[in-house]
Amino acid sequence: MSEVNQFIQDITTKAKDTLTTTSQMVKEKINTVLQRPMATIDDLAQYISTHPGTSFDTKEFLGFQYHFYHLKVEDTTFYLETKGNHGDYILDVSVSSPEGILFEYHSFEKKYGVDDKVPIPPALANIIQ
Repeated sequence: MSEVNQFIQDITTKAKDTLTTTSQMVKEKINTVLQRPMATIDDLAQYISTHPGTSFDTKEFLGFQYHFYHLKVEDTTFYLETKGNHGDYILDVSVSSPEGILFEYHSFEKKYGVDDKVPIPPALANIIQ
């Protein structure tokens, strides 16, 4: 009986992975057809962390290094939070303007991977490119 359960669990996992991958590919194609600006989470993080106007702070909690980046370009505010000795793991990215939040990423949501292309508002695309 446990072999059957394992087989069903393996099929279920494979189906979920396939559906997630297919869904992401369809979203990317739709955004390409609609010509929406796209960027990866990593692109946004690189922009924030390497911009000369970025302020930076590092703190250690429970033996882990956390890095906090703040950047303001015109009326747009960028925030990046990473974990690891070299900021290897992106925890949080947010971009906001006086009109509201332009983009948010939280690693705990598992909605996007750091290498997934995500649609971004044209105003944000104009700033980071």
